[in-house]
Amino acid sequence: MSDKYNKELSIEVLVGFFMFVILVALFFFTVVLSREKWWSAIKYPLTVHFNEVNGLRKGDNVFFRGMKVGVVKSLQLENNQVVLRADLDSPVKFREGYKVEVVATSMLGGKQLRIDEGPADAPVLPEGTMLAGTAPIDILDELGRVVLDFRKITDQISRGEGTLGKLIYDDAMYNGLQETISNLRTVSDKLAKGEGTLGRLLNEETVYNDLHSTVANLKEVSARLANGEGTLGKLLSGDDQLYQDLTASLTNFRTITDKIGSNEGTLGKLVNDDAIYVEAQKLLGELRAAIDDMRETSPVTTFSTIFFGAF
Repeated sequence: MSDKYNKELSIEVLVGFFMFVILVALFFFTVVLSREKWWSAIKYPLTVHFNEVNGLRKGDNVFFRGMKVGVVKSLQLENNQVVLRADLDSPVKFREGYKVEVVATSMLGGKQLRIDEGPADAPVLPEGTMLAGTAPIDILDELGRVVLDFRKITDQISRGEGTLGKLIYDDAMYNGLQETISNLRTVSDKLAKGEGTLGRLLNEETVYNDLHSTVANLKEVSARLANGEGTLGKLLSGDDQLYQDLTASLTNFRTITDKIGSNEGTLGKLVNDDAIYVEAQKLLGELRAAIDDMRETSPVTTFSTIFFGAF
């Protein structure tokens, strides 16, 4: 009897220990899945007003700079707005330009609250400022809009509207494309046969040889210029004697023009003094009058010479 009693007692103790382990495990997983930190004494409350939270629930995580900093404690509808309250493990200083939004954790569902405190150089908001959340973006709604737009495009194509629709249903565009391809094939055949200017450039070596000779000549000319040969080479060479001579000539020419402009010298007076021009005009007038007198007296002088010459 004693052995049987001890065996039953051992089984009960083992079962009791196993149940205790199960209860501890359930407690532990309950704490982990509830995402509560019971051992954290300090909490920083956060209140945000939303027009819509798009399925965010109590217990969802709050993220700040990519790190979990708290959980959503409650969601209440007040004055046609959703008032969200959360407990944060760390304080957040909001600045102008902040953003608090509800984002999806994955394409399969799930939401979380994401906080952006604002630009670092922006002024800090005073204590007690009512925070307004950003309207969330529903991925399913956006996907539905994309599908609807895609359906509209396919409907237009099926009706033969637009360029793509005409390409699919309009034979005229198909025929034009076929004709273009045919012309391209004809051009490529001519190029392959060496016909035309471009065909000769692609097939004949004469053009290549001429181009090679031209390049060689240009190389020789550039080498001569670099060596300072010829007039142009001397102009481009490091010897600046020709440049100095040209500069001196331009300086002398400028001095001469300045003197002419200043009424200096014979040429300057001829260019600038009106008296010489007037005298020249008078001289030309007197010369013209003398020539006219000579023409008038010339017959009389000739007759006298012939008459007296006869005696």
